[in-house]
Amino acid sequence: MPINVTFHPVRSAVVLLLGLPLVMLLAGGVAAITAHHDFSRNIFRGLRWGLGAEVAFVFVMAVVGASYQAISSIREQRLYPPPGKLVDIGGYRLHLYCSGEGGPTVILDYGRVGSYLDWYHVQPQVARFARVCSYDRGGYGWSDPSPKPRLPSAMAEELYTLLTKAGEKPPYVLVGHSFGGFDVLMYAHKYRDEVAGIVLVDGSHPDQRLPFHWRDKLWLRMMQVTAPFGLPRCRRWCGGGPAENASTRTAIFCRSHVYRTDYDQWAAFPKGAEEVRRLGALGDLPLHVVSRDPDRKPSSDDPTFSTRERHWLKLQQELLQLSSNATHTIAAGSGHDVMTDRPDVVVQAIRQTMEKARKRWLGSF
Repeated sequence: MPINVTFHPVRSAVVLLLGLPLVMLLAGGVAAITAHHDFSRNIFRGLRWGLGAEVAFVFVMAVVGASYQAISSIREQRLYPPPGKLVDIGGYRLHLYCSGEGGPTVILDYGRVGSYLDWYHVQPQVARFARVCSYDRGGYGWSDPSPKPRLPSAMAEELYTLLTKAGEKPPYVLVGHSFGGFDVLMYAHKYRDEVAGIVLVDGSHPDQRLPFHWRDKLWLRMMQVTAPFGLPRCRRWCGGGPAENASTRTAIFCRSHVYRTDYDQWAAFPKGAEEVRRLGALGDLPLHVVSRDPDRKPSSDDPTFSTRERHWLKLQQELLQLSSNATHTIAAGSGHDVMTDRPDVVVQAIRQTMEKARKRWLGSF
């Protein structure tokens, strides 16, 4: 049976850099123990020279990598500029992209990791009947890193400041996908008079588990350290996605600070869930919960798939208890990214929520 051998240049370089000194050190030790002192001295002299050469090589590669990362970032920002505007909200800027006319204004918030591009298929359709804004949270997309903790309370405040400074006017219909559901629920409680309705797109639940294993932590720390030197970009570990915006995704997800933001937000999930758990009900505020299809065909042979999906559906149904004016829709055939798998369902949910909101805010539009 033929053996398939694949050459990995990065892995091979690491093995060579670490392995060669160890081999020389072992050889020198054996020579010293067996009284071959001249040979031992030559080995250790070569080891010192080799380590010096390796340090110089690593330094040169770091300079080359950092230059590659910096030049690529500048080039990509010129080729794929932010479609919206960068708004200063107090020493750092957030990216806000708005289109369309008509109120109430729809605000789109993506999941734990993402950007305004997550709404690529939804925003143009909503813009046909309403003003709609997507944005990048601090540290993602085209936004600057945020100095604030990655908690729903802090991100709701940032969104409020962003919309205010950008000149956007309430009331708003807030749309939150996955983890973004925490943010919009927090916003609705902190700024209740500004919110006309909420759409949760397979939104997170305070009781869901999002384990942050040591392997995930190690991987993100490694990416965080190597990103300024261009390794994730060179190895194509960042970016990708649908062909229609793959280049733009590479431009925004290969930025050096993305991995620190990802680590901080993942680590903050339990505390963020606890913040949302303490929130009260929404009264009769229009709420539309859009959930993925628990009966869809699984992408792998996972024996726990059906059990996990039924548990998730139960959590989604519990979200309906947040409002006495709630609607539930299951997006047939869709996975977690409903706005990509079934954008038509998300758009329809937004339209229905807007109709309810307009009745509540009669005379405001």
